[in-house]
Amino acid sequence: MDISVTYAWLIAGVALIAAEAIGISGIGLLFAGLGAIVTGAAIYLGWAADEAHVMQGVIFFAASAVWALLLWKPLQKFRMGKHGGGYSNIVGETAYVGSQGLSKQKGGEVTWSGTIMKAQLVKNAHADKLEAGSQVTVVDVQGATLVVKPRE
Repeated sequence: MDISVTYAWLIAGVALIAAEAIGISGIGLLFAGLGAIVTGAAIYLGWAADEAHVMQGVIFFAASAVWALLLWKPLQKFRMGKHGGGYSNIVGETAYVGSQGLSKQKGGEVTWSGTIMKAQLVKNAHADKLEAGSQVTVVDVQGATLVVKPRE
């Protein structure tokens, strides 16, 4: 069973978009998938011949770049949501102090949602040090560091 070049590009496009949708993200698979679909459509419409592999490559890369330029900012706004930051789901959550403990002076690590993250105690915390395994509540996110307070 031979598959036409048009269908190969369309299938590749759908596969790339599906890979992005299931969580393999961060490298522009959505844009590449849309570029592949445009390339398949261009071949179907006769804008590029089945044998013109260089032209197909040019169409693919150009279409991927155009999709990236068109969709980058709208997708970033969508991802950030109403609050302008992607961390609103962490604030208020419970985390657990890592094996080295957590102090106001040195900070430390906590485990939140199965991920070990840097953490620091809020300035007005009633304790100067928390032992490993203590529960804390996330009150803020500053860069890659969680700001936490002892759980009451």
